[in-house]
Amino acid sequence: MKMRRRDFLKVAAAGAIYGCSRSEEPERDDFFVARMETMHIPGLTGCVMRNGEMVREIAYGFSDLEKKTPIDLDTIQNIASISKTFTATALMQLWEQGAFRLDDDVNAVLSFTVNPKAAVTFRQLLTHTSGIADGTSYSRNYVCGDPEITLSEWLEEYFTPGGRFYNEDENFHPWGPGERYTYCNVAFGLLGHLVEVLSDEPFADYCKSHIFEPLAMLETSWFLADIDTAKHAIPYTWIEQGEARGPTWGGEPLGAIGAVAEADGYLANCLYNHPNYPDGFLRTSVRQLALYMNAYLRGGEPILKKETVDTMLKVHSEEIWGLCWYVRDVGGLPFWGHGGADPGVNTRIDFNRETGVGSILFANTFMDDAAAEMRDLNAHLIRTS
Repeated sequence: MKMRRRDFLKVAAAGAIYGCSRSEEPERDDFFVARMETMHIPGLTGCVMRNGEMVREIAYGFSDLEKKTPIDLDTIQNIASISKTFTATALMQLWEQGAFRLDDDVNAVLSFTVNPKAAVTFRQLLTHTSGIADGTSYSRNYVCGDPEITLSEWLEEYFTPGGRFYNEDENFHPWGPGERYTYCNVAFGLLGHLVEVLSDEPFADYCKSHIFEPLAMLETSWFLADIDTAKHAIPYTWIEQGEARGPTWGGEPLGAIGAVAEADGYLANCLYNHPNYPDGFLRTSVRQLALYMNAYLRGGEPILKKETVDTMLKVHSEEIWGLCWYVRDVGGLPFWGHGGADPGVNTRIDFNRETGVGSILFANTFMDDAAAEMRDLNAHLIRTS
């Protein structure tokens, strides 16, 4: 389904009433609605937590433009790379149990070799310094629905010479592990598989029993088959002058998945997934993600020990990166967080343990200069709450 800008503005104006929470002031509504119009955002939802309580909720626009379904805090969507923090959480639970040390070589526990020339450590994978790159095979393996190939099969084909997805020039940087920082999605798929190897349990099952269920995140899953898709937001791509707005992964632009851009306006993507799913394909809602964020604000309880959270939220590389999470300034205070970007998706989570404040923001589209836009929107949400 395609919707032109003038039609969206009519729909968004009607939908703005869904954005007023009990504590909101009218002028705050205007900021988000205006940004939605200029940045072409079909639906925007978020919250602010303070000392364990949700003190603000926002929800503007629609999860489905064609059906005019209002978006809300219970709307489910892909949270993109915020998913990586769950993968890191699962892995660090095993670290707590002594299953590995951060500077151990992962090649020692895998059935295939990641880099035959040098050791690749857990810490390097968690801090994007492993030397692994997202090759074109990564961008070309997005699929409508759930993947038919397993995580372990995909990774083995990616790292093994002669494999279907192997390309030495594309899958690896010319520098060695630990030498440079370069953001990498495939590395977090590998971390998810390491959870499988160390726990002897499928990654999705492990997360369900050790993270989702303890936090009562009962409508959260890595697979569409386990989600009520009637509650799932449509991921929309904005088309302008024939160009689809989207991220670039593996050196290739990803504007639309399972759809073809034929006219300017909003294009509905399919609900998609990827074999390397631990890097960015978790499905949840703002309300459920708030339960997870609150666990970190409480020092990890009930999913991690405080000492483990302290280890994760300590700078390990590039002056901002902890173990998966990274720190940035919001109003003069250090907030740890992560963003997410995929076709039809932008997300943001930020929290400060000292003040007990955290915020979450979901948009069911990808924006130009997405990371900066979401940081700005979420910073405003924090400042005005």
